[in-house]
Amino acid sequence: MNDPRKSILAIFVLALSMLASACAPEQIGASANGVSGRPSFELFEGQDGQYYFNLAATNHEIVLSSEGYTSRTGALSGILSVLDNAGDEANYELREATNGQAYFVLHAQNGQTIGMSELYSTKGNATRGIRTVVDVSDSYLAFVATRTGARFTTLEGQNGLYYFNLKASNGEIVLQSQAYSSEAAALNATFAVAEAGLEKGNYDVKKSADGGAYFNLKAANGEIIATSEVYYSTSNAKRAVNSVIKLLPNVNIL
Repeated sequence: MNDPRKSILAIFVLALSMLASACAPEQIGASANGVSGRPSFELFEGQDGQYYFNLAATNHEIVLSSEGYTSRTGALSGILSVLDNAGDEANYELREATNGQAYFVLHAQNGQTIGMSELYSTKGNATRGIRTVVDVSDSYLAFVATRTGARFTTLEGQNGLYYFNLKASNGEIVLQSQAYSSEAAALNATFAVAEAGLEKGNYDVKKSADGGAYFNLKAANGEIIATSEVYYSTSNAKRAVNSVIKLLPNVNIL
């Protein structure tokens, strides 16, 4: 199973508008009100077709930005790496820009750069900026650890594969995923749920072996991306489909 810190990383508040515009980032997995008063990640696709993310403080100021990734899953993996490494000041490197200003980069355990700051007028200001990112990261993890309401969660199974659940506001699991090879891949699949799950035609209600009923949620390509629990009757399963459709617009991914 994941260690406690990894488990905290499992939930993210990314906005349900799946891809941001090519020009400006948007929070993926939360409404505008959903990110008010807390740190948040912004995930977006740039005009170059690559994916980027920013880490924003409570006041929405960007404190860390990523390099480009060729896929959304790659960018999500970068976000996970930020949360796994940003809490340790030893993972930051202070640098001097060609114009004499200062900035810092955040490194993963393998030495790869996973985030970069803005330019600061002095090294002292950049050092304070590092402490700010540490605090923002810790605050984000604290928020995630105490979250309530409708949400996606990811977890690592005993088989070493990763899964996601969609939970209702009361904590009940209403959808469960197939297995994925990485946490980032499982997290990326929640976007497919948020996209496909708004259309009733993407749900397939079926009879279970014990006489009950359940439903599968399918992506546009027909692939099953999530499955419900078993309900007492087909009518109950159909009502549950309607409940999920109503639930999804209010769900935070990141």
